[in-house]
Amino acid sequence: MNKYLEPVFNILLPGLEKADIDYWVYGGIAVATFATKFIRDNPDVDIFIRDKEFSKARSILEDICNKQSDINLKECNLLKRGNYSRPKLEAKIDRVERLSVVPVYLRDDSAVLVFGNGVKEFSVRILEKVERSLSGYRFFTPPNTYVKEIFLNCFRSKKNWKEREDIKKDAKVILSSREFEKYFL
Repeated sequence: MNKYLEPVFNILLPGLEKADIDYWVYGGIAVATFATKFIRDNPDVDIFIRDKEFSKARSILEDICNKQSDINLKECNLLKRGNYSRPKLEAKIDRVERLSVVPVYLRDDSAVLVFGNGVKEFSVRILEKVERSLSGYRFFTPPNTYVKEIFLNCFRSKKNWKEREDIKKDAKVILSSREFEKYFL
């Protein structure tokens, strides 16, 4: 399952690590760590990096992608929410987005992520790195509390979220049975 993500885990993320750029996986892949295995096909890997390292990450990923015939890097239009204009990088493998990179903005006592549904402030503890492994792929996520908090912040903004099987599968893993019933039954 998710073999098409292999270049993300074996080439792109290690390239960031080699350049001393911290990253945190969030979204469906991070949710799967609650089950300690992939629970569904995940179309891509979502990561955030510190905003001050975004340009360096772009440069590193461009260099890596230029050496790979089937991986291309694209910078997306800015997402404007509140006082933020958030950039996004997409690594496409065989013309399909497989890695999404967004910045996390550090403030004195908080870390800010900008999503399609708005700006969300988190404790700086979201930047604690937890090493994970799924199907032999090694990577880092925020602590479980923040993986869940990001999921709770984002899933209801998705179109037709109550009917989407991918969201239901993730929800069954990350939510308590009471929380699942609250949202889906």
